[in-house]
Amino acid sequence: MSHKALLLVMMEPPAGLEEEFNDWYDSEHFPQRSALPGFETGRRFVCLDGWPRWLALYDLASAEALQTPDYRAVSGANATPWSRRILPRMIGRHRLVARQVSPGNAIITAAPTTRLALAKYPGIGKADEPAVITALGARLEALPAAAQVRAFRPMADDGDDLWLVSAFNQPVGADDLRHAIGAVDGRGAEILNIYAPYRRS
Repeated sequence: MSHKALLLVMMEPPAGLEEEFNDWYDSEHFPQRSALPGFETGRRFVCLDGWPRWLALYDLASAEALQTPDYRAVSGANATPWSRRILPRMIGRHRLVARQVSPGNAIITAAPTTRLALAKYPGIGKADEPAVITALGARLEALPAAAQVRAFRPMADDGDDLWLVSAFNQPVGADDLRHAIGAVDGRGAEILNIYAPYRRS
């Protein structure tokens, strides 16, 4: 059975490159990626609390969407000249391909998302995963305006990280979020960022 997957990319351009970075993302990179087979959604967000500043999320039908000839034709050595100019200059770039472990086959909510929270918890073993996800979900759902909570595991076999992506339909305070999910089962969140939807002015 194929699981839904997530492609998550965080990055920040150096000073003086942000305008061109957004030109590139808006007019070339984002439309190109969003149109690929197996890419079901694509959303951009800007960080309000945390780092780095820019986040892109792509819901994938499965991780195999990143192995198609279409994807390979525009990635790596086949990236556009503009991509090859922009990407090496990014700061704090992190790319995650993750399998959705909860709740089933959900994709990012279609309802208006005012805030998005991203959290990473290291050292959550598979045996602890169900209880941890249940506890985090209950804490988030107790906050006002929580619209969706999803949990992911990295596809790469690089440890016991658990990632949480939570959508809210109204602003949520950083202190409230840290109090609710800053730690679980004695483990603190390694990343706990708050985002707003990206809108180019």
